[in-house]
Amino acid sequence: MYAPCYFGMFYLILSLLRIILATHRNGDALNVIQLWKLQNIDEQIARRIKFEIKTVNAYTIVNTFFALSASVVLMLPSEELKKMYFQLPIIEKYVPAWKNEISFLYLSTYTLIAMALVASCNQVVYATCHFRIQIYLGISAMKKSFSVKIKNSKEVSRLLCARQFQKDVGIKMIFIIKRMNRIFEMTREYYKELSIYVMLFAVSGTLMGMGVLLFFLLAMKLHVGLSLQKCLYAVCVVMSGVSTFAGFITSGQASEDIIEEVHYMWSSFPWYVLNRENSRIYLIFTGIIMRPCKIRFTETVSLNYELGVSLVRAMFSVLSVYLQLLNLDR
Repeated sequence: MYAPCYFGMFYLILSLLRIILATHRNGDALNVIQLWKLQNIDEQIARRIKFEIKTVNAYTIVNTFFALSASVVLMLPSEELKKMYFQLPIIEKYVPAWKNEISFLYLSTYTLIAMALVASCNQVVYATCHFRIQIYLGISAMKKSFSVKIKNSKEVSRLLCARQFQKDVGIKMIFIIKRMNRIFEMTREYYKELSIYVMLFAVSGTLMGMGVLLFFLLAMKLHVGLSLQKCLYAVCVVMSGVSTFAGFITSGQASEDIIEEVHYMWSSFPWYVLNRENSRIYLIFTGIIMRPCKIRFTETVSLNYELGVSLVRAMFSVLSVYLQLLNLDR
């Protein structure tokens, strides 16, 4: 019956640990690199960036709203809370004259806890979106710098022998590669640091979700009445958990997709018009973007849709076994 509370505490401790140890470092990751500016970018890229920003803002508001809603529901007066939180009976025993006021102040601290529970997810969603926007701007720079139209084989021969063309292309390639490589390095460093936390968040969050569902299944088995407060609290917690889970998974998948897009954009450039020196530069950046840039836990497991499906299957498998055990008891 107390599984949601205990697993929720594990998740809270992990969230606070993440906030304390990683906030300053993650902020520096976006400040020490030279970023692309939102100037003269491709119209299609501009629309995608605006959509990304609106989506992240909307997600952050909705995710925080669900968490705060759960904390507000928890603040409603109820006799059942005394069985869950030992502080409330102590307050009632030693300060009966002020028990309502002090209990309300104590429960109001859970609004801060709710913010802490979703802070790490919101931070990850924001940081990964920021990195993706920088890569979008890099793609826009590639499109404008390397827009070469090849009509026939004579045009290829002419460009191969055009010194000014090769010089201009070489300068643009070096500039773009240096900046993109720095962004990739900081992104990989951030993802490497993030990997262990996300894995722990995935495990503890899954356990907390299972705990909430098992709580209601056990309540139905024991024919325990579920009050409106319990139902509202469960709905808010489940919605917040689903929202947080979706935020982590989609951020990881989007990080993988954007690298594939960079690879496609770079490979579409007519490399056969480059001279030997520029061809070497081209191959260097090809090797850079071939390196994995994802939130990885092991060599084969990373934060993406595949991991999300695996966790959901594992959770429902455990619930299926539990339901079968309940049927056997009957």
